[in-house]
Amino acid sequence: MLFITEFVITFLIILVCGFVAGLIGGLLGLGGAVVLTPLLTSIFENLPIQYAAGISLVSALATSLMSGYRYLNMKLPNIKVMLFLCPIATFGAIVGSLMAYHLISRGFNWILYLVFSFIMILTMVLSLKRKEKYTITPILTGQGDIDHVILNDAFFDATLKTYVNYTIYRGDFIKSIPIMFFGGLMSGLLGIGGGPINILALYNVIGLPLKVATATSNLIVGVTAATSGSLYWAFGYIQPYLAMASVLGIAPGAYLASYLLPRVRSSSIKIVLLSVFSYLSVRMLLSGLNRGHILIVPMMIRHIIAFSVLIIALVILIIMRKHITD
Repeated sequence: MLFITEFVITFLIILVCGFVAGLIGGLLGLGGAVVLTPLLTSIFENLPIQYAAGISLVSALATSLMSGYRYLNMKLPNIKVMLFLCPIATFGAIVGSLMAYHLISRGFNWILYLVFSFIMILTMVLSLKRKEKYTITPILTGQGDIDHVILNDAFFDATLKTYVNYTIYRGDFIKSIPIMFFGGLMSGLLGIGGGPINILALYNVIGLPLKVATATSNLIVGVTAATSGSLYWAFGYIQPYLAMASVLGIAPGAYLASYLLPRVRSSSIKIVLLSVFSYLSVRMLLSGLNRGHILIVPMMIRHIIAFSVLIIALVILIIMRKHITD
């Protein structure tokens, strides 16, 4: 009876974590997996990161399937870009999953905590720098400019009620290839789906409109999460019932995010959520240092340090509110 009670409580906690991850990831457009893994390892101190990553991969796949159908009906994803870059990200996911297995089997899983902390900090920086407005692309005037164009496309923006044209250049596309490989690598290594890094490649480097970049990244995340998840399943890192709990939570969380997003100022969202990210990144960093016996810090002290960082980050972000993109 005690075992059943503990199982139900654990199931409900993971369900709530999935809901929070879906809400935060949806509001920042980063996907829930990048939030779910550090959230689970922060709450369940004895949960190895590979099992948290396995849960996150299943959630990332489910989210991609649920939203991908809607995006395809809206004709938002750029299928040509997705078909070219997806194999690169998938290869990275295979390499990352194998790297994770070898690190864990040799007792170096603490390295994953440190890498995850770095990725969360990178995600915070990209979220702060992300532009929310459309940019005007100059008209091509020279033959040289035309020669560097590999694709002209357009999508219908329901908000603007008009078609938005965009251009992809050869040089930008080539620059995105190693970034997409790195995104797949992180998907396999950390179970984050690679969403934040995909956005970096598709939006910041290639220059796709944000809605197109997000929709295209969503499809790529589904493929990389399925690839990494298959290997994690073979390695025995996925617990089906716990993964199901996260999926049941992350779906309504993502739905609520889509409802709140148009009604709340972006700067307010970023202030609160990036403060939470600062807490999670510090917790992952301290957990990694502790597990690697580099810096032994008692659990209570780790919580106090991480919570102090959260408060400091919240105060700094409120003071710098006018510099945060709305």
